[in-house]
Amino acid sequence: MKKRLVLIQPKPEDKRLITESTGRLYPLGLLIIDALTPKEEWDVQIIDEGKERLNIDALSVETLSLAGINSWTNQAARAYQIASALRQRGVPVILGGPHPSVLSSEALQYADSVCVGEAEGVWSTILDDVTKGTLKPLYHGGNPSLDNVPILRSSFRDKYGLGSIQTARGCPYDCAFCSVTSLNGGTIRYRPIPDVVEEFRNIKQKAVFVVDDNFIGSGRAGRERALELCKALAVLRKQGVRKYWGTQATQNLGQDNEVLEWMYKAGCRLVLFGLESTNSQVIKDMHKGINTLGNYKAHIQNTQRHGIAVIASFIFGSDEDPPTVFEDTVRFIKEARVATQNLNIACPLPGTRLFEEVARAGRLRYTNFPIDWEKYNLNQLVFDPKNFSPLELYRRRKWAEGQLSGKITLFRRTLRTLWDTRSLSAAVIALGWNLQSGSRAKDYQYQIELLEKEMVAELMATDTTPLPIKGFSE
Repeated sequence: MKKRLVLIQPKPEDKRLITESTGRLYPLGLLIIDALTPKEEWDVQIIDEGKERLNIDALSVETLSLAGINSWTNQAARAYQIASALRQRGVPVILGGPHPSVLSSEALQYADSVCVGEAEGVWSTILDDVTKGTLKPLYHGGNPSLDNVPILRSSFRDKYGLGSIQTARGCPYDCAFCSVTSLNGGTIRYRPIPDVVEEFRNIKQKAVFVVDDNFIGSGRAGRERALELCKALAVLRKQGVRKYWGTQATQNLGQDNEVLEWMYKAGCRLVLFGLESTNSQVIKDMHKGINTLGNYKAHIQNTQRHGIAVIASFIFGSDEDPPTVFEDTVRFIKEARVATQNLNIACPLPGTRLFEEVARAGRLRYTNFPIDWEKYNLNQLVFDPKNFSPLELYRRRKWAEGQLSGKITLFRRTLRTLWDTRSLSAAVIALGWNLQSGSRAKDYQYQIELLEKEMVAELMATDTTPLPIKGFSE
């Protein structure tokens, strides 16, 4: 008789505190685990709470042999809630993903086992131990070669509007706000190009996001690999598998005409540049040296000249941000003719130097863990910024988004992107991103209202002045 495994991607209780990808991108990590699990021995069920809420009572827990839960930081509280409920029903639970990998001691309070790092190298051992009843508290997957990452074929992906694929892991840049280097290593590891092409072929969606942290990698080897992959995907398009895709890259991509030309031929129409700031001192403080190479504006315009729209991503709330950071950023976006943008608030995630610095300085605003982890979602301000009050930072970001997302503004930006890229598909995709950005105004207002309520509650808790009674005077 086959054993049963349920794989769960949790979602925070408050829908307005979720990350944008939740429910839009299928959970790649769980699909890899599913593909690594021998189907002759195991029945696997995948539940993504971005699509459907978990109903534990409908799981038939009495026949479950194992529950695996993947968790990012803002999903940790919900992950622990699910894990505790399943354990109370006698189901062994293993936690994995970025948050449990960084805070394994915390995670072990709510699960039987934690997989630290990437699971490909240890998953078969974990399943064997479950079968023998010897599940260990900790498994260290490390950063194995990607040669054995399975080619995904699961039909589970088909209900999502956007496809996704990962072709590489790791990053050598080790930015202060990012945990990729600590989680996935400082050396970039690549999947075999034939595997990537075959998985691309299997994706049903016409629009795909390549989730690599930096598509062009690092140095000459990374460039040559990106070029080789794009040429292979261009051949795939000639064979009739025509997909449009987007990805992320360091902004120095914009100086490489050959790679840009082949990215366009391969179907790329959108690339996110993590610019972070237009201020060189902020970039230095973030330890993002790669952003000092070349000219932002020239690289953006050259990328768009090759038919690929640019998302310029910025982070606000850094200690070196000047008082004019929002005006400066809006001016740059307009002058550089950026197709679309991400306006993020700095978020110190566990496993980053930023988290260590602000925690050590006592600047974290929310420390009631694990409940408060849901606020660490890249949208909510979770630490006290140096040069702005929290409320001012929220309001100024909302102002900046408003300057870039009005109806007339979006119409003009779309026409400008069409002119700059000479690509209708790139302009339409950029418009879709801009419309999504414009809809964030409600979320920003929600964040402002939450903070205002917190401020009123704090004031009431500390103010002991008696309230005046009507009809009486001093």
